[in-house]
Amino acid sequence: MPKDWFRSPDWSLAAQADFEARVLRARPNNRAQYMRIKGLALSDAGEIRGARELWERVLQSTDELAVTQKAAALEHLGDSYTGDDPATAEAYFRRLLAEHPTLNGTSCTVEIALAEVLIEKGDAASVNEAQALLNSFFERGTSQFPNVLFRWHLALIRIAEALGDDVTVQHAARTALSLVERGPVFPRHKTVGVVHADKWTLTRLKKLAR
Repeated sequence: MPKDWFRSPDWSLAAQADFEARVLRARPNNRAQYMRIKGLALSDAGEIRGARELWERVLQSTDELAVTQKAAALEHLGDSYTGDDPATAEAYFRRLLAEHPTLNGTSCTVEIALAEVLIEKGDAASVNEAQALLNSFFERGTSQFPNVLFRWHLALIRIAEALGDDVTVQHAARTALSLVERGPVFPRHKTVGVVHADKWTLTRLKKLAR
């Protein structure tokens, strides 16, 4: 059981009642953060519906400092829909970019996430916008870890394939493979920034890099 009550993945009726009681007693400037983090715990446990409900409550909250949690809640909601409802995911990602352009409090990878959704649509306008979003990510100047850059290059490969740009496909595949070889970004945190790629992805990259 997690030490912090708002990190528990339990969402039984009793757990819900306990959480609501604790949130009610919490300081107003902490409530939105507790709901957002609880949502992450539920999402990790597969309780997506409960997670989404909590993140929506963050968006609707008027509590003190709730605004500092809303950008992250929008990102979480978008991420939660990418697999089963891309249109809804797209709407949340666009809202995040429109309402919180600094992306403070987020992973700062929403351009990549939105680009991935648009690439799946497949039409020329969507592919072109996806390419612009990848460029925007770099222009933002956000610190870029190997695992984030790896994801960026995978999206670039798909765009280049759609555009018939074999040179970019090969170059991006080679760069992606080089990112796999990089170690942790921080010596004391062995997993931060490390690329985790499945065998199928690595095999495909090697073929494209030839």
